Amino acid sequence: MNMIERKLPKANLDIGTVRKFADGLDTHANSDVPSIAPQSIQDQRAKTISLSEQLLDEWNHRLKNDLQVLVRVLESGYRKARSSEAREVLSDAIRRTGAIGTAQRAYYCARGSTDVNGQDLVNAVCANARTLFGSDVSIECKTAKGNLPKETAMPLALIINELLMNAVKYGGNQHGQVTVTVGLSRRPGLYELCVQDEGFGFDLEDPNSCLSGLGLVRALAQRLDGSFSVERTPGARCTVRFPDQ
Repeated sequence: MNMIERKLPKANLDIGTVRKFADGLDTHANSDVPSIAPQSIQDQRAKTISLSEQLLDEWNHRLKNDLQVLVRVLESGYRKARSSEAREVLSDAIRRTGAIGTAQRAYYCARGSTDVNGQDLVNAVCANARTLFGSDVSIECKTAKGNLPKETAMPLALIINELLMNAVKYGGNQHGQVTVTVGLSRRPGLYELCVQDEGFGFDLEDPNSCLSGLGLVRALAQRLDGSFSVERTPGARCTVRFPDQ
């Protein structure tokens, strides 16, 4: 009996064909087919950063407006005040708010960095003080270039402002002229702020001296883990030293 032989088609095991098919499915870095997941993550990250920057801008704008409103309220109270004591308190509050605003702007301008420009900060605080003091007050800045940690900007701006106010009130010479020199220097592991006037000087520990605001300077210096001292040179030389954190 003759057997009928049925020929079945053989599987195509050609190696070249297999490799060509595999190459068409290659999704590695050298493939023409782009990788979707990493690009999607990058897009999400870019959107998150953009949103964060927008929120920061909005927060800064609102804070700036709030400080301006506060200054206007204080100025209104100053104009309406009848007693010299009340006017002095309100005037000091206006200057302190201005110093806070100056530090906040320096902090915001240093976005993306952990430091602020120390020279720009000191110059800005002094410039703000000049606009609020009379023509009998001369303020000179001698600050070396260098950066400060961001967290020191606000307390340092307030310290400079308080020492300037104190010098203007009690550091005038016999003709009523006030000359103040502000200097910020950096030593190994240490910052040193000096505010020098040409008045008659004072003793920091003298209970009879009218030293409004110097208690705040002491507290702020302690916040910076620093120290506050006063010496006669003649005049008063106020020095705040704090570590380079």
